[in-house]
Amino acid sequence: MASLTPITPRNITFKVDGTRTLWCDDDAARTAFFDGLSIMFPEGERFFMEAVRDNAAGITDPALKRDIQGFTTQEAIHSREHMRYNRMLTERVGEVVTRLEDAEKKRIEFAKRVMGPQQRLAMTIALEHFTAIMADHLLRFPHMLDGADPEMARLWRWHAIEESEHKAVAFDVYRAVYPGLGGYLRRIWLMLVTTTTFTFFMSVHINAIMKADGRATWGNRWRLVKLFWGRNGVITRTLPSWLAYFRPGFHPWMHDNRGLVDSHRARLDATA
Repeated sequence: MASLTPITPRNITFKVDGTRTLWCDDDAARTAFFDGLSIMFPEGERFFMEAVRDNAAGITDPALKRDIQGFTTQEAIHSREHMRYNRMLTERVGEVVTRLEDAEKKRIEFAKRVMGPQQRLAMTIALEHFTAIMADHLLRFPHMLDGADPEMARLWRWHAIEESEHKAVAFDVYRAVYPGLGGYLRRIWLMLVTTTTFTFFMSVHINAIMKADGRATWGNRWRLVKLFWGRNGVITRTLPSWLAYFRPGFHPWMHDNRGLVDSHRARLDATA
């Protein structure tokens, strides 16, 4: 199955050097949220690319093969730009960033040692679902980046657009290679495991950054609670999309947000 929207790699180099400390509207909670995500991406994106490539040998559909190429190219550029982002973050808050990156790399190396190709791809599609629903949330509620440094806001919107474009590629590879009840049960089990580990280590990253920045106050922690669990919080709004993954007939494009992606894509491409 071909993607419902064009998968267009954009080789953009973002000017992140010299970004101010609280680049997201002087808000410690929102800044730490995005910074904590960025730490996960360079190694995570490489894991995704390898998992898809390791399972794609039997793919014969020309449209899906083109989508795989677009997916891997986008993810490679994402990894590169978030490496640059993380070097900026290291200059800002110190070596805690390097330690968190090293820990992330060790976890991924462990996963590659103990998991087979099927499990790695099932974990990939679970994490791709996370990035897709968070990307949709960011594009649908752009006020999350209100008052942000313009280049940083542009980087995150670019990433959200491209995650939306390729949100079904790894899933389509998985469905082609591992159909049936066994494939369904494996992806559900790995989603539960991934949800636990992702949320835990995301919390570790955010707290470590806030401590290193000297902003781990009760007020900022309460802002984080509201950011995630408030009436309009990230988790509150994305929970239905997360639950949809557990349907036997689920597919990422059941949530058809092409109109939303197109509107943001037009603005991004006009400035690229």
